[in-house]
Amino acid sequence: MFNGLLRHPVTLIVGAVLALFALYEISVRFFGYTADAYVMSDIIVLASEIEGPVSRLAVQNNESVTAGQLLFEIEKTPYQLKVQQTQAALQQAQADLDLARDEVKSAQAGVVSAQAVLTNAQAQLARVKSLSTDGYSTEASLDVAVRDVATATANVQTAQAALDVSNRRVAVAIATIASAQAYLAKAQYDFSKTTVAAPEAGRIAPFTIRVGDYLQPGSEVLAVITDKRRRVVANMAERHLARIRTGQSVWLTLGSDPWVLHHGRVSGIAAGVARSQDNPQVVPYVDPTTDWVRLPRRFPIEITLDAWPDDLGLFNGSDARVLIWF
Repeated sequence: MFNGLLRHPVTLIVGAVLALFALYEISVRFFGYTADAYVMSDIIVLASEIEGPVSRLAVQNNESVTAGQLLFEIEKTPYQLKVQQTQAALQQAQADLDLARDEVKSAQAGVVSAQAVLTNAQAQLARVKSLSTDGYSTEASLDVAVRDVATATANVQTAQAALDVSNRRVAVAIATIASAQAYLAKAQYDFSKTTVAAPEAGRIAPFTIRVGDYLQPGSEVLAVITDKRRRVVANMAERHLARIRTGQSVWLTLGSDPWVLHHGRVSGIAAGVARSQDNPQVVPYVDPTTDWVRLPRRFPIEITLDAWPDDLGLFNGSDARVLIWF
């Protein structure tokens, strides 16, 4: 039989290909393999929240930093002046409020004085009317008393209007103080953002920003690569997804530590991937093409090593090869 196959090499080749294909299809029921994997950890990208030129860079490429360590500064002078300006505006607003309250007290006193004059004029009018009824007062005296009451009434209304205006000035001054306090808080917040420190310990990734470069809000300056959540991300073909579970054993090798086998476990499975690079950007996108060959869709699987070698270090983005047992 074997000699017969040798006399028909095409049949032998086709049979061997079919056998290998069948063996491959059977094997994928038990394990999944991918060389499209890489090392990752949490990366903190630090961007400027304000605009201005970089006045100081306190770190260098690849330098190790601790949490709270100074990284860079933005020119402080404009923001310091803004704080002083808003502090002066707040003091002015507080002085205006004190003045408005003094005006209220003065207006209140004016109302009391005008009300006393009105009360006296009304009493005088009552006496004149009584005397006029008894024939002891002239018509001219009655007219004067009526005029005095009308004048006193008008003066009370004027004093009350002045009091109302003073009260409104107090309200305006209080609102101005609230606005000045908000401007001062914003100026102080902006000033605090002229100094940027490391939120976590890690290493500084290579950066291109230099002293004097002008930053806009949102300008990315540098990144801190932390040791938190060290993991390997493996892009697995979609045909394996139905059999991958968290906690499954994984054997892998790292590009930075070749020929050494490491053990880990599946710690996360992507719920989905974007079908294009633009929609949506918050969902991971895995390019389904390699040169001219279109690959099946692949989904990121996160793998945590049981023990990360202490002497290995962390090289984000370095390659890995992964074998997952189902």
